[in-house]
Amino acid sequence: MKITLYGVVSLVLSVITILYGLASENLLLYSLGLALLLIFYKEYKSFTRVKKAVEKLAIERRLERSVVSELDDVGITLTIDNRGLDAIPRALVVDIPPRYAKAKAKPIAITSIPPQASISITYRVTLMAPGTHLFDKVVMIASDFLGYFTEELHYSAKGYVTALPLVARVDISMKTVQKVLGVNVMGKAIGGLYDIADIREYQPGDNIKKIVWRAYAKMGKLMVREDYGESRARILLLIDIRPWLWDIGSTPNTLAHVQLRFASSLLAAMLRSGLVVDTAICSELMPKVMPYQGEDYESTAYRIFSVLDAGEGCHSPMNVFTNVPSYIGRGATSYDLVALITNPLALALENPRDFTALGEVFNKLLIAMPMFRYEEYLSEESILKLLNRVAEVLGGSIVDIEFSEEGFEVSKRA
Repeated sequence: MKITLYGVVSLVLSVITILYGLASENLLLYSLGLALLLIFYKEYKSFTRVKKAVEKLAIERRLERSVVSELDDVGITLTIDNRGLDAIPRALVVDIPPRYAKAKAKPIAITSIPPQASISITYRVTLMAPGTHLFDKVVMIASDFLGYFTEELHYSAKGYVTALPLVARVDISMKTVQKVLGVNVMGKAIGGLYDIADIREYQPGDNIKKIVWRAYAKMGKLMVREDYGESRARILLLIDIRPWLWDIGSTPNTLAHVQLRFASSLLAAMLRSGLVVDTAICSELMPKVMPYQGEDYESTAYRIFSVLDAGEGCHSPMNVFTNVPSYIGRGATSYDLVALITNPLALALENPRDFTALGEVFNKLLIAMPMFRYEEYLSEESILKLLNRVAEVLGGSIVDIEFSEEGFEVSKRA
């Protein structure tokens, strides 16, 4: 509990008035000073009850939506429930949005809270970055009616919103990727158990008639067959995102924003083309792995980007991706292509030994990078030398190193 400037002035004024009234034998001044002192004491006793009531408050947060696209608006509602028997005469409520949630108006309200009653505070925010945004911190500064005393309390009212990266409505024009998109295993679909092109683990949506029960008896896993003409190219998409990328450029077009939009657009194009795409995104220290579960982009994108906190990224070297196939339960050679989404700045800071590890595990590696203003940070000559060095280190395991021909920056919103 803190005494405010008003409280100090009131206390000092009442004491001076009492002392001056006694010294001058002025009964009126003495009575006035005593009255001011009694008011101060009454406010103090009143605030001790307010303090107990504030400590018992329950705050609940409701979010209009839990999944949106980046740059979309979301409504936030805080409900404050006073379960005590004492009113809170005045309370300053401050909600503290996360870093990339831009409030339309300041999330501050001054209100009174009656006993056994609830009040709600609503405002809107724009989510300025892909990933998961955690709304949590609420600060309340309660005071008595005259504002002589205050108490600051911090509450936790968690709520999560995942913003999916914007997807460019254009074709991915990278030549190597185009060669892979829509590739099917060539052959004649004869049908029957003995015309099998491949056997893989069962995925939701697969035809149960294609379950290989003999494989289930041996392995203890549901396996399905893919006949010739039905087998689809399998892609492993590795998304490398670093925390410092959010500081390259300005919001909403930092290098992190652009790279996530590129990865999301590439994923959408691959799924539309009927490819089987396993995905891994590095967040914090380890990759979060999402095996293919169907061609629905929205649910796939949510599973991927909900594990990435907006403004955060990977703190480990790129060789952590070498363990991804084992997490999925597949061999690295079972993929027709492994696409690593990264950028020249990240490559320049990486230890060459980590590239060697990638090349030893993945023998069909494509390094894909979004268009960006890299020349502001590295000269074209430096970038060319860097990419030649990367290709040299990876040797025969590299398929290609390419930049997207599309830009992924968006116009800024007010």
